[in-house]
Parts: sequence; structure tokens; C-alpha cells
Amino acid sequence: MAKGQVGLLERLGVCGFCDEIKNLTYLKTGIYQPKARYMAELSAYYLIAFMTPFFLFQSQFMLGTIVNSMLVTGALYTKGKEMLPVIFLPSIATLAQGVLFGSLTKYLLFMLPFIWIGNALLVYGIKSLHIKKKQSFVTSAAMAATVKAGFLLVASYTLFTIGVIPAAFLTAFGMIQLGTALAAIMVIWPIHSWRLKRQK
Repeated sequence: MAKGQVGLLERLGVCGFCDEIKNLTYLKTGIYQPKARYMAELSAYYLIAFMTPFFLFQSQFMLGTIVNSMLVTGALYTKGKEMLPVIFLPSIATLAQGVLFGSLTKYLLFMLPFIWIGNALLVYGIKSLHIKKKQSFVTSAAMAATVKAGFLLVASYTLFTIGVIPAAFLTAFGMIQLGTALAAIMVIWPIHSWRLKRQK
């Protein structure tokens, strides 16, 4: 990249933003465990994130709570490329399973990029506020969940307005998203607190 282009990006703050994202990517809670146990835990996250849509497709609240739980644990205990499957797999599995939205499932394809961005907002929000800035877990996670839900609501409403997705998606990507994310936080909170106390 030419020096002039780099200078422009620096003035726009792009380089600094990218560096910040990269640094956040490699942050995780300082819980030590043997590599074999860590890999087993990581595999469990991936398996749950991918398989849950195939078994709990009839309850969006249950499905969303479990998927968001995996995103929260991914934010806390994984780093680097290890996070990516947790961000991408649940929505891919839901699309492949094809029952949650019935005949409307095909429209989910248009929401996938926004779902992935929303998941990343939740993960990186927790990493930034809780792990880096040391704010309380519940406050940090709740703020990140609100940002994710708000982003998905705006995205779905925009796509609905221009006629890309049906009105049913406004409910699915509205308050339900915030509710399932907050439920996931309440599930993970005592587990995370217990793991931190056990580490000391």
C-alpha cells in the first residue's frame, strides 16, 4: 500500500480501529487449563453452536439462549481464529436445518451477514468492556447484547422496508434477540464467576 494511502487511512482512524480489533481478538479471560482440556472445551462450543438448531428448532427462545451462551463463552474463553466458528456456525446450521422459519427460511440468507456482524458485536463488546476495560461482566455483556439486538433490529427493518424480507422477521430479529442474549448472560454469569473463583 502506498504511503499516501496509509497516511489517509491513519487520518481517518481506520488503521487504529483495525489494530484495536486485532488486539481485542487475542484477549480472553485468564483461566489456565491444560491444552487437551482447552481443546475439548473448544470442540464442545463448536458442537453445541452447530447442532443446537437441529434439535431446538421449535423454540426460538431456547435456541437463541443457547446460541448466545456459546457466543458469550466464546468471548470469554477463546481468542483469535478460534472464535470464528462460534460466530458463524449457528446461523449456517439454522439455514441448513430449514424448519425454524418454515417456508420463510430462504429469506434468512439475506440476514446472514448481519447476523454474523451482530454476533461479532456481542463477542467483541464483551472482550472490550469486560476483559480489557475490567467492567463488570453483567454490565459489559448487557451493553454488548443491547448493541447486537439494536443492530439486528435496524438491519431487519431496513431489509423489510426495501422489500427484501417479510414482516415476520421483524419479530424474530427484534426484542427476542435482546431477550435471548440477556437470558444467556444470566446462564453464564454464575458459571463464569465460579470458574474465576476456582482459578484463584
